[in-house]
Amino acid sequence: MVIKDKLKKIRDIENKYGLILFRTGLTHLVDVGHRNLGDDEVEEGIRQIIAKGEEDEANGVISVMTPEFQCEILRCSAELSKFSIVELFAYIKKYVYIGGV
Repeated sequence: MVIKDKLKKIRDIENKYGLILFRTGLTHLVDVGHRNLGDDEVEEGIRQIIAKGEEDEANGVISVMTPEFQCEILRCSAELSKFSIVELFAYIKKYVYIGGV
């Protein structure tokens, strides 16, 4: 499915629920991940990433991303989770270019 079709499906969901429910749904979607990035969850995630990386290496599996890179993504997400969802959306709207959209 091309991006244009996906954007139409998202628009259809917005039309189905209305703007307020749609925006609240987006916020909830981000919030679920946001709340699951506490220190304990991040450390457990890092342990899982490292263990999976060691298992993959032992089995000769070549990953697109190194375990170290995946851990850095998780650490970055954890730092970003210290901001409110509204602050993050405001920053994204103003500063994060998303090409092709």
